[in-house]
Amino acid sequence: MSKFSWREEAWELFLLKFWDKRKSGVDTIEYSKEDLEPILAKYQKSGQGEIRIFHYGCEKVNAFKKRSISMIPLTRHKWKIILREEFLKFEKPTDELIFSPKNKLTDGMLMGVKDTMSQKVNPGETTLLAIAKHSGIIADFYDLKDEGVLFTGGRQRAGIHLIVGSHEVDMTKAQIEIDGGFEWSNTVVIAEMKSSFDQDNFNINQALIPMLKWRALLPNKKVYSLVLLAETSSRGIEYRAYDLVHDERSLSNKMEISRSKKYILEIG
Repeated sequence: MSKFSWREEAWELFLLKFWDKRKSGVDTIEYSKEDLEPILAKYQKSGQGEIRIFHYGCEKVNAFKKRSISMIPLTRHKWKIILREEFLKFEKPTDELIFSPKNKLTDGMLMGVKDTMSQKVNPGETTLLAIAKHSGIIADFYDLKDEGVLFTGGRQRAGIHLIVGSHEVDMTKAQIEIDGGFEWSNTVVIAEMKSSFDQDNFNINQALIPMLKWRALLPNKKVYSLVLLAETSSRGIEYRAYDLVHDERSLSNKMEISRSKKYILEIG
């Protein structure tokens, strides 16, 4: 059984037992390592059934797609499943700019990009986000005067309550991961970086929850949610920037794209 087929089967078994049999009107469930172990034990005999692999990229599993659900980690051994909104469609921006970097790219940035271009693969998301910040793309997209300061990133607690359907979900202990948070005197940009234009299964909570967290922590600043998609080509790096907005008056976790722009960063 392949890595992907055992996950499909295991998720279907798990969701049949825990999600499909939830009480009427309940939009979330919590589960633990102890709940998973009896189901995953079946696959461990063949060297599969690892919890980390079971969860990795679960939004793409058919059992998730057909139920319109998302998974959010709470701790290392506890998780939550919630209903999700429809996936966003990241259309190719019509507004294009051949971008002149505000700061010269470092030798490490250039060599990292050229090395991956020679192999016809994309650089890592950390490299792509560092270049977007250093070159001034993020500042340009939000019409900010300087490149800003990186002030947060990595794994952290969500620390918020989220409205899902008609219910308030306690996310204070949920684990989130932020690719990069950048700060200006009156502005914060929380960025989610993806090294592919193909985002058919983008989990909106990756953008929404970090934005809501820092909006609550920094009420005197304007907090933006930025999704950056990037790929390399013979021209260099193509970035597609999308500003996501959340209607604070809406009782949902829905976000919409307010505007977008394409940047071409030529690499000689």
